[in-house]
Parts: sequence; structure tokens; C-alpha cells
Amino acid sequence: MYEVVTVTKHISPDKVEVVCNSSACNGCKGSAFCNTKGKKFEVWNENKLPLDDGQEVEIFLKPSRTIAGTLITLIAPLLLFPVGYYLAVAAGLGIGASFLIALGGIVLGFVGVWLYFKKHKNHYLPVVASILSEEREE
Repeated sequence: MYEVVTVTKHISPDKVEVVCNSSACNGCKGSAFCNTKGKKFEVWNENKLPLDDGQEVEIFLKPSRTIAGTLITLIAPLLLFPVGYYLAVAAGLGIGASFLIALGGIVLGFVGVWLYFKKHKNHYLPVVASILSEEREE
């Protein structure tokens, strides 16, 4: 999915902070329910394009990565809940203790997901596809 955003500041040589343009959201069917209007987020400048603050750029959000990121975030912690519960029951612990250990499994899952995304953060960021300001001038 392509989206038009405006560069607000440079975070590092290969990352910029952008804000979603409300004009880009007008054609979207889910614009009434969207919570990204006016929100700032990081974008990976993979091709090291020369970006300036205030420029409009087009970013690409790969749908498969978006879906995979959502599934990893939600499923990994939820899978550790029953695993923790059944391991605690198999160890002979009571229901209350088993439930607490299962909740600890969810926490452990979220910590694991956080570490995973910390290591692979650029892989799941939107990528700057093109600079629109320069294209309009030509």
C-alpha cells in the first residue's frame, strides 16, 4: 500500500520522521475510523534519497509485513499462555499458581516480541518509495 506523507525531521541517515497528510486519507474507505491522521511515525529511507523537512514523499507499506508484524505481536504472547498453564499444571501447582505462571508466559511473549522487533526494526518499517515534491517541479 502506498501513502503520501510529509517529512518532519531526520532521525538518522536512513530514517526520517513523517506525518500522514490528511489529503492522502480522503480517498481511503477507512478514513473515518483511522487513528493515524496527524500522527508522526518513523520511515526507513532504504535508498538514501535526499530528503528535506517539509517534502512530500510516497511511502510503501508492504501488506505481508504489516500482517506478519500484527500476527507476531498478538499470537506469540497468546500461545505462551496455555503453554505456561499446562507446564505449571504438569509440575503439580495449583490452579491459582498455574494461572499466574500462564500470565507470566504472556509477559514473556511480549518481551520476546519486543526483542524481536528491536533486532529487526527496519524490516517492518514503511519504506520511502519516491519524493513527490521533486516530481511535481519537473
